[in-house]
Amino acid sequence: MLPLENLLLIVPTLALLVILPGPDFALVSRVALLDGASAGKAAACGVALGMCMHTAFAIAGISAIIATSALLFALLKYLGAAYLCWLGIQAFRQSSISTAKVEIHAGVQESRRRAPLRRAFRQGFLANALNPKAVLIFLTLLPQFMVQDIPPTLQLLEMGTINAVLCLVWFLFLAQVLGRARRAFGNPRFQRWLHRLTGTVFLAFGIRLAAAQADRL
Repeated sequence: MLPLENLLLIVPTLALLVILPGPDFALVSRVALLDGASAGKAAACGVALGMCMHTAFAIAGISAIIATSALLFALLKYLGAAYLCWLGIQAFRQSSISTAKVEIHAGVQESRRRAPLRRAFRQGFLANALNPKAVLIFLTLLPQFMVQDIPPTLQLLEMGTINAVLCLVWFLFLAQVLGRARRAFGNPRFQRWLHRLTGTVFLAFGIRLAAAQADRL
């Protein structure tokens, strides 16, 4: 286990990174406001699982291979950017649904709750798993908090677990709060504008990610 003084540094640092708005924040917020707290929590679980995947990759050395290979890192970056842009395009497409169709669509979702939950979970996982910033966090930030007398694998596992738990707790909380606020914003007109707003956000994140250099992610 990491020394207490290291934990007192790493936990607030990771918490700040988790809380700062980014693609995961935008995704969970959108899902919770449009589909309710349950779907938002499913997306939060997907984000946390994505962080667990990054932890496993870092321990296995796969993250280091990706980071040192210009081709693999570029592939991950462009896949992540493409997925965010696809989410943005889908949001704009959904904003064009008429009021009547929105109401019918909502009724179908209510009768088939498992479908939006699976979709939200998948979106949360992919949004995090395809984020190259997570790879860099494990390779550049976390090693600064390591100590010499503990195996690096155990330290990565501990810090990765802390990061995943922080992600899960924060986004579950966010989904619960926004899910409750959803009733106040159930107007189809608001939902159309929310689709457009989040679509713009996802497209901006995707374009920025695609255009960013590795040292500026």
